[in-house]
Amino acid sequence: MELHDSIRLFSEDELERLHQASLDILADPGMRIMTPALLDALERHGAGVDRARHSVRFPKRLVEETIAGMQADLAAGRRPRILNGVVMSRSSGPIQAKFGGACIEVYDWERQQYRPPTRRDLVDLVRLGQALPEVATVGNPVVYLTEDDGSPVHPALQRVKTAALIACYTTKAGPTEVWNTTELDFLMEIGQVVRGSREAYVENPCFVTAKETISPLTLDEPAGAVLLMLAQRGLPTTVIPMPLTGASTPMSLAANVALCNAEVLGVATAVRCACPEAWVAGGVISGIMDMSSGGASFSAPEALLQDLGIAELHERRYGFDFAIGGYTDAKYPGVQSVVEKLARFWAAYRSGRVNYPVGLLKSGKAFCAEQALLDLEVAQWVHQFGKGITVSPETLCVDLVRQQGIGGSFIGEEHTALHMRKAVWYPQLFDRSLPAGLDADRGRDMLERAHARRERVMASADYEIAPEGRRAIEDILRRAERTLT
Repeated sequence: MELHDSIRLFSEDELERLHQASLDILADPGMRIMTPALLDALERHGAGVDRARHSVRFPKRLVEETIAGMQADLAAGRRPRILNGVVMSRSSGPIQAKFGGACIEVYDWERQQYRPPTRRDLVDLVRLGQALPEVATVGNPVVYLTEDDGSPVHPALQRVKTAALIACYTTKAGPTEVWNTTELDFLMEIGQVVRGSREAYVENPCFVTAKETISPLTLDEPAGAVLLMLAQRGLPTTVIPMPLTGASTPMSLAANVALCNAEVLGVATAVRCACPEAWVAGGVISGIMDMSSGGASFSAPEALLQDLGIAELHERRYGFDFAIGGYTDAKYPGVQSVVEKLARFWAAYRSGRVNYPVGLLKSGKAFCAEQALLDLEVAQWVHQFGKGITVSPETLCVDLVRQQGIGGSFIGEEHTALHMRKAVWYPQLFDRSLPAGLDADRGRDMLERAHARRERVMASADYEIAPEGRRAIEDILRRAERTLT
């Protein structure tokens, strides 16, 4: 039996209480929504809009209608997608890891320190993700801020140049940042080059991502405008709050779940009032305020429970997919990062999510290639354990036991040779060798092994887009430079 899809936190009564609490919050005090087009649409549908304060009080009826409309879309066969590089949504099958995060720092292995990323860093990480079979999508693991010579990338061109660079070095193009509506059409054009046509792009989008609310209960103007334009273009529209227990939500796990749910439902209602065909999916990267340090923790057990809690609310009460976060609090690759990733990936696997974000450190601020390889090793451990134990006449091997008898050995049996790879997982980075002395054992450290594997993989990473595709992307970049700058 597989140990999969079996986490349950709430009773039916508790789910209903959480839902009603979210409706109560949206009714009073409501939300602050800074995008005029969304306020206009909400007012037309009967919401109480205060223009001076940009605040909205949502009638419970309107929110329930939004939920019912999205449920009807699902029943009609609609299958919405959640595009974001740092969260895990419903998925199944083998590991479907993600390279993403838009990190502002990269871990330099040779210097053993963090530094701002360059163009070369982004290219190398994209090529690494392309070459790893467990990686399903490659977005922007680091932000493209500087050229290799140190000169800055124009702020208005950062997202478009990032997408263009990714498109040239991977067939697995995934989510990347969108900051404003003026750059979205250029990002879509690059995506259409990658996918081959506009129809193929809409069916399998890339170079767009989720937007965040500002907890508690605020959707700022740029985020609202981007979400509305994504909806109008028929693209995945996802909102991901980042509520912090003890800071932006009360010091209560249940309150964090209810307040986060209110933000997601409020944004979904606003966008669907303006664009009735839209599907607004939700996700969360919740945390807790650690009062001992004054810092935010995204890998505390309470943070993981909150993420799983709101995901369960959406899945069981509404029938919707919902994404949970993939951050670690660890500052460097090592023991803490592996423990925290193991806990989060195990919980994700048990809740039916296998598209793990890998390589992230420092609460999503930094990316490390060696950490990505450690994360993949952790994910493989989880999946192997999750297979459970199959009990059948073939696996019980009673005849083989009788053949060897009391005191026999199975190490030389043909059955052992035939099944050793199927029955047992053999790690690439974890050390199972016999002890060989302190110095020799240190040479087998998993971080050193991760770096060595990175070098081997990079030596075989050779994908580049065809010349006609590169020319099309260069033309898009020239037009974007004229328009955006």
